[in-house]
Amino acid sequence: MKRYFNNITRSIGALALLGLAACDYIHDDSLPLCEYRLRFVYDYNMKYADAFQHEVNKAALFICDDKGNFLMRRDIEGDELKANNIRMDLEPGTYYLLTWAGLDKGSYEWPELTPGTSTIKDIRVKTLRESDATQPNELEPLWHALDTLVITGAVHEEKEISLAKNTNKLRVVLQDTEGYSMDVKDFTFQIVADNGYMDYDNQLLDDPAITYTPYYAKSIDIAGGDTINGKPANQYVAVAELNTMRLMDKQNYRLIVRHKGWEEDVLNVNLCNYLLLTQMEGHDISAQEYLDRQDEYSIVFFLTPIICPDCPDPDPDPEDPEDPDPEDPDPEDPDPEDPDPEDPDPEDPDPEIPDPPHPVVGYACYKIQVKDWVIRLNEGEL
Repeated sequence: MKRYFNNITRSIGALALLGLAACDYIHDDSLPLCEYRLRFVYDYNMKYADAFQHEVNKAALFICDDKGNFLMRRDIEGDELKANNIRMDLEPGTYYLLTWAGLDKGSYEWPELTPGTSTIKDIRVKTLRESDATQPNELEPLWHALDTLVITGAVHEEKEISLAKNTNKLRVVLQDTEGYSMDVKDFTFQIVADNGYMDYDNQLLDDPAITYTPYYAKSIDIAGGDTINGKPANQYVAVAELNTMRLMDKQNYRLIVRHKGWEEDVLNVNLCNYLLLTQMEGHDISAQEYLDRQDEYSIVFFLTPIICPDCPDPDPDPEDPEDPDPEDPDPEDPDPEDPDPEDPDPEDPDPEIPDPPHPVVGYACYKIQVKDWVIRLNEGEL
């Protein structure tokens, strides 16, 4: 709460006291009016560098009086946001300023507010989801700030509004340690978390869990043009990207990966626990601050296949006819107008994934890479 109720106003009024600048609120028409201005920063990230201009494209300001009564909403975008020097036309007094930057009706919902009737506690934001509680779409990035403005009207004043990001992206990669290819269509990916309903102070409210599913999924060839016995060597990994809203320490948000043909999950882990294994990275910060500062994660699961040589192929290829039609072209004779079969298009949206020599009936995970950190697991840790 200390971060969100920052009562320190950065003032340049000292210049006026030194006679270098002067202003007046109502008494002296010969002087310009004293102004109160805001400047946004987004440096609450792991680089500790301001990324506001690069990432934020709109901000909604909800202004309330010192009792928390809603007064007005003001939207900042376009040239005003780019200039990032926002003049607040407010009478002297104390105000609460709640900022939700990035609000978008395609990703979130929030209540209609009535000045004089609504209060700051009504200004809650809920993440949209489908009727079955899934969220398959890429969410608009969302930031939050809650500040106190103390406007004296006696000097020029300014305040810095520091934003915290609520949205996170997770990129999951499944790689076979034996070099077999993995088809992303064989798997489902989910993050299950009850983190989609945010209060005015950015704390989470009770809400049914959302099942975040991939907005991006693809099989990607990582062989990089390698050859075996003069033929192209393909090893595909399964890649998926998912959203999740604010990650909270000590909460049991689950990352679940399933194979379409198996009863047991390939992976079912406490997401925050694994992300926090890399929380320090040379910075002496709390677990929650680490989760709030990070907004993008990449996790590579190195999966060791469990092979069953005697098991039947669960998805056999159709048999070739014994007597092919002589009118049909020779399947061994490629059409000269077709692309080179030895040089498959790396951008093929639906590549043909080679099968392993024997059916894979399960996976064991002994190594995970979270961002640049490698974590080795003992059997049963997952």
